[in-house]
Amino acid sequence: MPSPGVKARVDRFWRAVKRLEYFKSYSRGEFTSNEDLIDSCERNLQVAIEALIDVGEALISNLDWRTPKSYREVGVILKENMVLADNNLKHFVELVKIRNILIHNYVYISPERVYEFAKKYTTILTALMEKIINFMNSMGIDP
Repeated sequence: MPSPGVKARVDRFWRAVKRLEYFKSYSRGEFTSNEDLIDSCERNLQVAIEALIDVGEALISNLDWRTPKSYREVGVILKENMVLADNNLKHFVELVKIRNILIHNYVYISPERVYEFAKKYTTILTALMEKIINFMNSMGIDP
C-alpha cells in the first residue's frame, strides 16, 4: 500500500504538469507580459520538480537503497539501480538545478527563462515520472 504522501505527490505532479502544458499554449510575448502566468508557471514548475524528487526519494527508501545526500544524488541512485538511463540522469540533474534557481535565486530568473523552462522541460518531467512509476509498478510498489 502506498504512503498517502506519495500518492498525493504523484497526483500533485500531474496537476502541475497539466498547468505547465497550459502555459505552453501562450506565445512568448503573451506569457512574459502576464505576471499571473509567470508566477503560476514558476510555482507549478517548482512543484512538479519537487514531486519528482520526492517520489524518487520514496522509491529509494522503500527499496532500502543507500540514502541520498543531495537532490542530485537521488537521480544518481535511481540510475545506479537502473530506474533511469544516462540521458535521464542528465535531465534529472538539470531539473534539480532549475529547482534550486526557482527557490534560491528567484530574483535573477527572467520571465523568458521561466517560459523556456516550461517549454523544454514539461515533456522531460513527464517522461521521468513515468519511468519512476513504471519501475515502481514492475517491483509491485503501488505509487
